[in-house]
Amino acid sequence: MKEYLSNRQISFIIFGIIVGYGIMPLTKNIVEKAGTGGWFALCIAIGIAIFFTYMFTYLGYVHENNTIDEYSERLTGKFIGTIVVSIYIVYYFLAFTIVTRIVSEFVKLTVLLKTPVWALSLLILLVSYYAVVKGLGTIARICEIYGGIIIVGLLVIILSLLTEGKLINLRPFFVVEDTMKYFKAISVTIGPLMGMELIGIIPFDRKINDKKIFKYTGAMIIFIGILYILEVEACIAILGDSVVIYKGALLSAVRSTEISAFQFLRRLDGVVIAIWLMAVFCTVTIWAYGATYLMHKCCKKMKFNRIALILMTLSFIGSRIPKTIEEVEKFYKYIGYMGFIAAGVIPIILFVMTKIKKYDNKI
Repeated sequence: MKEYLSNRQISFIIFGIIVGYGIMPLTKNIVEKAGTGGWFALCIAIGIAIFFTYMFTYLGYVHENNTIDEYSERLTGKFIGTIVVSIYIVYYFLAFTIVTRIVSEFVKLTVLLKTPVWALSLLILLVSYYAVVKGLGTIARICEIYGGIIIVGLLVIILSLLTEGKLINLRPFFVVEDTMKYFKAISVTIGPLMGMELIGIIPFDRKINDKKIFKYTGAMIIFIGILYILEVEACIAILGDSVVIYKGALLSAVRSTEISAFQFLRRLDGVVIAIWLMAVFCTVTIWAYGATYLMHKCCKKMKFNRIALILMTLSFIGSRIPKTIEEVEKFYKYIGYMGFIAAGVIPIILFVMTKIKKYDNKI
């Protein structure tokens, strides 16, 4: 049975899927490629992300009450439609599997030094499984609650860091000669903004999701982009050139700064990790739901809960395949390339075919 969400819930689903693990390595990756002009590179990526988000929102709005497995088959035929759905199932599965492993590695290295990685991975997957079997409506409500906490928490911490940072570390703000370098940095700036492809598994009902849905989804992408820019600038302001040596720049910036307003907290970095783990939980859960939902559409005779359990079990086994953190990061990089296909190439094809077949004229 399909579950319908309000415009606000869909926007928070987008926030939940995009703002996750990428919060930590964001600054290091961007500064390595674009230096202090990373904010401009992020602005370019925001524009691209808005375009991808618009296409998915448009497809969902035009093909009312249908998800990507249904309208892709209608537009391209059963054979190609099956290939499209298979790509998304594999992508969603690999995404939440590798993110679970890489997050577990990070937590072990920074907080729980004596806890086995497999135990942390198992805990994340078990909690996510419980949320997945409760359905999309429950996940949306979790994203609303957690999203609100994450937004307030990150804004307070980031703005506090900006007040403690040095303006000189942010200069030069923009170098004309490096313009091409900023555009080339899209390879690392667009990744943290990917996730809008999950809109494809959310059915739209025009009685609930009117044309304002385009404003909701677009505004959320802009907000996330601004949040990322503020984070990057805050970390550079605190850490300066040394920001490139920290994989978790935000955590390192908090640990290296004494913010007077938070003197009552002995470990502010613990708050950052808690907020980050909430974001990761939303990301893993939504990806896991996406894989389970599409798999269930392919295997309708199997119960949804059983498919979820099978995928979680396979995910746990798959997360143990990479032997080192370097291999995990390499897998994560390759998933980013696959994400570009899922979020950009496929929706463009479906968007063009929708226009050619004039489905939007039927609205």
